[in-house]
Amino acid sequence: MAIVRITALIFILMGILAATITDAEAQRRVTYQQLKAQNQAPGLYVDHNVLPAESGTDNVWINFRFGYEVLNFRQRSGSSERFEATAELSVRIFEIGDETDLDVIRDQPPLQTLSWSGNARTESFESTRSATEFLNGNLSLQLPPGRYAYSPAITIDGRNVPLRRNLRTFVVPDFESNKNLPVYFTEYSEDKSGNDLKLVNYGRSVLYAEDFNALFIIPDPDRSYTVLVQQLNVANGDTTVTDTVFEHQIKSEELRQVSGIRLRTDSNASPFLRLQTNDNSSLTLAHLTIPNRKFQNDSFRIRLMDGDVTVASRYFRSLWIDIPTSLLNVDVAISMMQIILESEDFRMLRRGNEQERIRKFREFWSERDPEPETDYNPLMVEFFKRVDIAFDRFTSPNAPGFETDQGRIYIRHGEPDDITRRLPPGRPAVEVWTYSNREFTFEATSGFGEYRLLNRSQR
Repeated sequence: MAIVRITALIFILMGILAATITDAEAQRRVTYQQLKAQNQAPGLYVDHNVLPAESGTDNVWINFRFGYEVLNFRQRSGSSERFEATAELSVRIFEIGDETDLDVIRDQPPLQTLSWSGNARTESFESTRSATEFLNGNLSLQLPPGRYAYSPAITIDGRNVPLRRNLRTFVVPDFESNKNLPVYFTEYSEDKSGNDLKLVNYGRSVLYAEDFNALFIIPDPDRSYTVLVQQLNVANGDTTVTDTVFEHQIKSEELRQVSGIRLRTDSNASPFLRLQTNDNSSLTLAHLTIPNRKFQNDSFRIRLMDGDVTVASRYFRSLWIDIPTSLLNVDVAISMMQIILESEDFRMLRRGNEQERIRKFREFWSERDPEPETDYNPLMVEFFKRVDIAFDRFTSPNAPGFETDQGRIYIRHGEPDDITRRLPPGRPAVEVWTYSNREFTFEATSGFGEYRLLNRSQR
C-alpha cells in the first residue's frame, strides 16, 4: 500500500510528459526546471449534478470554482479589500441522442445557454496566488429525462481560457426506471445524520489522500446492493479496469428515508445537498465513507451494483494540488535522492529501464514508510517538498537551489532552529544555521544570495 506505488501512475496520469516526450531517453533528459514550469494545479473546476425532479424546481446544476492563482487580480484603491478579479462562464446545453456524433454538436444550435459572472476580492497579495482559495459559482436549469451535453466557456478578465475538456455529456435519468442514477460526492464527515451535505467541488476529482462520502439513491430498500470502487487505466482514449480497491455491501442501518433532495448554496456560493424529510419520505438513500486515503493517485470508477447490474456509476480521479514537482518524473525524483544516498546506492537506483527504475524507487520508499496503512508516505513527501523549498529559496543565477550548499543542508536537515547573520568588517557576510545537535556556517560568495559551506560542527 505504500505511497511509492503512486509514482508510476503519476507519471502516466498527469499527462504532462506524455504530450511532449515520445521516447524513454528523452524522458530521462527532462529537468526539474521544466517540470516546475508545468507543475500547477488545474485551478478551474467544472462539474454537474442531476437531482430527482420536483415540480417547478431546477434539477440540473452546473457547479464550478476558480482558484485564485488562475485569476487576474488588480489592485483597488480606497478599500480594505485591496485586490479584485473578475470571471465569466457561459454554458451551452445540447440535447443529444444515443448515436449522436459528439464532434458535430458544437455546430448545432444549443438547447439553452446559461451565463454567469462574478468577482473575487481579497485583502492580501498572498491570497491572490493561492491554489486553495476559490471564486465559486453555480448555474441551474430544468430538463426532462434524456441524454445531454454541455460546453463551458470561461473568460477571465476579458481573456478566453481554453479547457482540456470543453464538451461533457450527462444523463437526466427517469428516476422511476432505476437506471443511470447519479452518485453524489460530499465532504467527509463521521456524522451522516445531517441534512446539509457539502458537495466535493473539484470538477470530476477528489482530493488525493482524503476520504470522502458518497451518497446513493437506492431503488429498492428490500434488495441487496454492493458498492465497488475500481481503479482504471486511462490511455489513448481507452479505459480498462485494473483492480477493485473497495467493495462494500450496503447494510440496512446505512439506509435513510427522505422526501427529496435539493441543492442550496451558502454565502460563498459553495454547493450543498439539502435532504428534505417529512411524513411522505419515500426516497431511500445510502451515505457511505469512501476510504480514499488508501487509494493511489489515479483514476477510478465507483459503481452501485444490484447483482451484476450497474444501477449508478461515476468516474473520478485524484487531485494532488501541492504534489512535489520531482514526483512528476521518476528520473528527476531519483536524481534528487543523490543528496541523501551513498554513491553506489544512487547508481543502483539509476540502472535499468524505466519500469525497473520505478520499481526500485518504490521499494526504497516503501521500506521507509511510517504510515503503511495509507497510500500517503509523509517521509517521502517531506523530502521532495524540501527539494521544492530549496529551489524556491536558494536558486541563484549560477545554480538551482537544490545544488547549492544551503539547499543541500536544508533538504537533509530541514528548517534550522535558528539563523544568525553576521557582517564581519572587510569580509563577506556569514550565516550560521543552528539545529538541536549541530551547526552549519556559510559564507556569502556573491551579492546574489549565494553562500558556500565553511564548516559544520556537532553540538
